[in-house]
Amino acid sequence: MTNWFRQIPFSADHSSQWRERWEYSPNGITERSFDVCVKAGKSLDILSLKGRDLNEVCKYSDLLKKSALKLYNKSANARTLHECPICHAVLDNAAVELTVFDVPYVRCKRCGHVCVSAPPAGEVLDDLFTESEDHSSTYIDRRALEIRMAQIVVPKIDWCREIFSSRAGRLPGSVIDVGAGGGHFLAGALRCGMTVEGFELSRTSRNFAFEAFDLHLRDDDFLTSSCGPTDLVTFWGLLEYVLRPRDFIAAARKKLSSDGMLVIEVPRVDALGTLVQAMENAVVARHMDPTSHINGFSDESICTVLVEEGFAPVAAWYFGMDAYELCIQIALRSGGVGSFAMLAQFIPVVQQALDRGRQCDDIIIAAVPMECS
Repeated sequence: MTNWFRQIPFSADHSSQWRERWEYSPNGITERSFDVCVKAGKSLDILSLKGRDLNEVCKYSDLLKKSALKLYNKSANARTLHECPICHAVLDNAAVELTVFDVPYVRCKRCGHVCVSAPPAGEVLDDLFTESEDHSSTYIDRRALEIRMAQIVVPKIDWCREIFSSRAGRLPGSVIDVGAGGGHFLAGALRCGMTVEGFELSRTSRNFAFEAFDLHLRDDDFLTSSCGPTDLVTFWGLLEYVLRPRDFIAAARKKLSSDGMLVIEVPRVDALGTLVQAMENAVVARHMDPTSHINGFSDESICTVLVEEGFAPVAAWYFGMDAYELCIQIALRSGGVGSFAMLAQFIPVVQQALDRGRQCDDIIIAAVPMECS
């Protein structure tokens, strides 16, 4: 596994933000070191966003399972991965990390990245995301629109602006968001006076963005598009969906302004949520779902690909929904709705401990081109 080391203050788990030193030592010798501003935890009323209906969770999990059977039964379109999509290490004989809906995920020995061992072809995945309303449902729920804006979008915008201004001495004026979903982040950026541009495959999500926010999202290929330069390029939950994550990071570097910043949010595989979903008979309705998340990132893998594509990590934000996931799985096995209502009281405090201890299922990384670090 690639050698990454952290220097962490003892008091880190007593606060919500601190500074660390991250060292990249691929051959046992430190090549690069980075001063990283680290944040842990995010206020979120998860029950207002996700609800308490366990039947809905089971129903959505069944839908994903059926989608996975259909998607992965197209054997002519699947191909076995022989190298890691992040570090290009050989994946032959890689250990299976977990299996969801009979689809195995394997772990790279070099960088710790986890990926579906035989993903569908790119055009099959693109067709699924373009046409499926079910995969867009979370992001086009009008009932949760203001909750999503207030509790998810605004904190992310504030964090991006804070990190950017601390380095550039000014606030970001423009953003390109790739995999823009229903356009929530771009709508929030517009409210802050930023110039925005977004890319989104899903027709349903593009229609929602127009109807809800009067946003016109592009449906062409970001990798070959003419756009930029821009202060921010953001990938909110994008790289777990794509076969070649490195291509998007390389493309982002070309589209940034001279003092621009890339912001990436990805699911962390080394998390309590993953372990719970790896248990026998788990009901998987989010996170490690092979109909969408063909990649699961380790801290090593996301930082390795950034450095190898010429970026320096400057900030990281750890948080997740592992406590919610745990309570869902316990309730489904034990007592249903009543059990979940009791367990839900513990979600905030358990998640706080998981976030600070880096056992959470989500991370945001901010990075700048190496020459600007």
